[in-house]
Amino acid sequence: MIGSLLKKSLSEVKFEELKGKGFELILVVEMLCELCEKPLDARKKFLRKIQILSREDHQNILNRARVHDRAEVDIEDGKIYFYDRDFPGDIHPECIEKL
Repeated sequence: MIGSLLKKSLSEVKFEELKGKGFELILVVEMLCELCEKPLDARKKFLRKIQILSREDHQNILNRARVHDRAEVDIEDGKIYFYDRDFPGDIHPECIEKL
């Protein structure tokens, strides 16, 4: 698992909880099995650091989150995760055995 267990959906977090804090933006690409669509692996990439100082900053990060499959924030660790899914053409060995 990436990050702590305290992650919340970014869309559910109020501006007041993020106000005045800095965050690292992290892109996580979950590589999924072609058959069962469960994760095989995940690639993580640091994008940049941001500060949420105004409601406009908060709205900008919410707008950015819309282009991803999901977005989560870990307020304690100061990280916002943007998740995307990819199908690399790989299959779990156990899924192959079921064919």
